[in-house]
Amino acid sequence: MRSKKSNHYHNKIPPFRPDPEHWTRKGPHGWKAKVAYETEDDACEYLQLHPKIVAQGYRAYQCKVCQKWHIGHFAE
Repeated sequence: MRSKKSNHYHNKIPPFRPDPEHWTRKGPHGWKAKVAYETEDDACEYLQLHPKIVAQGYRAYQCKVCQKWHIGHFAE
């Protein structure tokens, strides 16, 4: 009989790289979906409330994965 450890998946990094347009790195072993805004106006309103991230080069863009608006460094 084989032990349970032999069936353990040792490589914790997934074999694929999520699309950075929709996902952001959570840490060395995880990803999370970016905050989605229904309209461009909602995303721009958030940017107006946070001028420091605008100074860092963040901008609103429409995601090709979910068709909603995200804020990030995504370059087309």
